[in-house]
Amino acid sequence: MKIVYSHLLSLLEQQPKLKELSDLLYQLGHEHEIDGEVLDMEITPNRGDCLSLKGLARDLNYFYQAKELPKSSMTLPALALQFDNKAQDLCPNISFMQIEIEQVPSKYEPYLEAYFTDLGINKNNFFTDISNYLAYESGQPTHCFDQSTIRGHFALEKKELKTKFKTLLGTEIELTNENLVFTLDNDPISLAGVMGGARTACSANTTKVLVECAYFQPQEILGKARKYNLSSDAAYKFERGVDYLCQEGVLRRFLQIVSDHTKVKSVSLYGEQSKTALAEVPYDSEKLNAVVGINFTEKEQLGYLSALGFQSGKNMTVPAHRSDVDQLNDLAEEVTRMIGYDNIPSQVLALPVMAKKQKRSFEELVGNYLVNQGCFEVINNPFTDFEGKEAIPVDNPLDKQRAMLRTCLMNSIRTNIAYNQNRQKDSIKFFEFSDIYKTSGSERRLALAISGRVNKNAAEFNAQLDYAYLKGLVNSICSDILKVQPTYELTNKRGYDFYESLSLNGIKLGGLGKISKDTINSKVKTPVFACELTTDNLAVPDNQLTPTSDFPASYRDLSFSLSDLDKVETLTKLVNDATNGNDLLTESFIFDFFQNKKLNILKLGFRFKFQAEDKSLTDEEIDQIMDKLISDSLAVDGISIEGL
Repeated sequence: MKIVYSHLLSLLEQQPKLKELSDLLYQLGHEHEIDGEVLDMEITPNRGDCLSLKGLARDLNYFYQAKELPKSSMTLPALALQFDNKAQDLCPNISFMQIEIEQVPSKYEPYLEAYFTDLGINKNNFFTDISNYLAYESGQPTHCFDQSTIRGHFALEKKELKTKFKTLLGTEIELTNENLVFTLDNDPISLAGVMGGARTACSANTTKVLVECAYFQPQEILGKARKYNLSSDAAYKFERGVDYLCQEGVLRRFLQIVSDHTKVKSVSLYGEQSKTALAEVPYDSEKLNAVVGINFTEKEQLGYLSALGFQSGKNMTVPAHRSDVDQLNDLAEEVTRMIGYDNIPSQVLALPVMAKKQKRSFEELVGNYLVNQGCFEVINNPFTDFEGKEAIPVDNPLDKQRAMLRTCLMNSIRTNIAYNQNRQKDSIKFFEFSDIYKTSGSERRLALAISGRVNKNAAEFNAQLDYAYLKGLVNSICSDILKVQPTYELTNKRGYDFYESLSLNGIKLGGLGKISKDTINSKVKTPVFACELTTDNLAVPDNQLTPTSDFPASYRDLSFSLSDLDKVETLTKLVNDATNGNDLLTESFIFDFFQNKKLNILKLGFRFKFQAEDKSLTDEEIDQIMDKLISDSLAVDGISIEGL
């Protein structure tokens, strides 16, 4: 959000220098960059009340005394508007002002003209320009309908739609599923809280308008602009919460700006308000001091809070524009911002908890190994919008679209994969270490995903990353770093075409498989293979000399044809038993899995590694083991081997 320094000064009694004002805004938690006299503000998503000149002036009130904006005191007769609010739960407060002017002004007053020139904003028409300026000044979006177009049954309703809609910017979109809309005779004329339609838009010749000013529940507006790919400043503000009691005051300010520019022929007001109660928060000065860490008198605390609009009583009454405050900790944060975090004296904090060196060592070794294999570490946001049964909500989220803690890493990894595939990255190898949180407790996890080419060099450019490659990485982590051989069990898992659970010493840690493409928001058809493992309690053993055979290893491959998926578990157990029961068969794993349900084809490829510590193996010794394995597998109904 861009704010002009001189515009903000016009709302303050005292006139601080730009540097002083900038430093204080940082203290209050409003990070920004300065370009000339324009402050490019980074307002956190839970502070929708600061998305305006008035909002920032309110935050600065304790230091510089904020001014009240002039509003029209004109008598406002009741507007006989035939309006049907069918969505009072989603829009509890709404007002309309009908204004007719004698003529459209040819020029704007300096304060209104400065808004467009100082910020480089294009003008539209008189009433729309005032609406845009008012949102910048007050933080409350308004919408202007050309009164001559409002003919028919006028309503606000949430309805199932599948229709074309032309916005006031000329963009045509298709409204689908349920949407909160203003309608005329059941036809949508405005996507509520987001953008109006071309059908009822004002023009340069409009002299009579119906100005709408409303409070919409933020969760109803959330994501609508992104869904329809619309750039909407109104939606940006409504999503973060606006003052639910400001409608008449904002409309009187609108009327004042109109009166500053031209003669008003007539004006009338219609209003509905069902959300009027102010929230209250239990207040205790001693508990607040305990949270802040400094002892302030109750008078000092109340001085800070009253300057921000809070009213003290039995409890602390929260102003209507502060939807983010609902507990004592929030009040403590307000007091702390006024004091300034840098002004709180530091204290030595002695933590008796020792760092888990073993866990850090495991992650360091695995991270280095994966990086050496060409993988890249990713760090994802621990917050998500996924609302599962075990998801934990955040009490005061910075972003209402990310109000839950992650219960797994794979959803984030899917997003990483889609982002890179959509940007034509043809070799993707990602891993992430992070904590996940559930109602049952927290876990440390490792996620790993691969897709595309093995590498970008002449030898590996045409080779594709596959399930065998992923399983090889996992096997190496388990056997080389943890010194434990993993066991696998074929099972079903939502979101995967093929999935094997992984266990170490009989304890299931997670699994790996091929991700279903319909769970990745990408048009690229390249398969994606991934795993997610719990790393809690994985201890890296002390370094020990493990004898490495000086004699060569030999490999054999077998391709099995299976009659159905049930045979996969039988075959896997048979192979695992053979591997564990023979010292010369040191490793076996699935390197290929193919299924065609239409043709009823199911194939499984196994690779077997043979090696002895004291000699080179002969073909006869290997064939003897393979013959036993082949005969045992062929003895199972529904299993055959191609070429035999």
